[in-house]
Amino acid sequence: MSAAQALGKLNDTRAVEPLILALADNDSNVRYYAAVALGKINDSRAVDPLIQALKDNDSWVRLYAADALNKLGKPVN
Repeated sequence: MSAAQALGKLNDTRAVEPLILALADNDSNVRYYAAVALGKINDSRAVDPLIQALKDNDSWVRLYAADALNKLGKPVN
């Protein structure tokens, strides 16, 4: 969870792949922070994984995946 937060603060595209992997973590807090971080980094590679995150069981993960997609210019209807 802390790593996902830190990667988002770096705003470095090298963090995109690890954060995408974190969207599948067993811990919903990790998935939530990964979605937030991906929204901050603003890299198009995150679009499809974030769309998949919209199906997450955790409502916070879904909310922040939608927010990240909005920041990426892919608003959720």
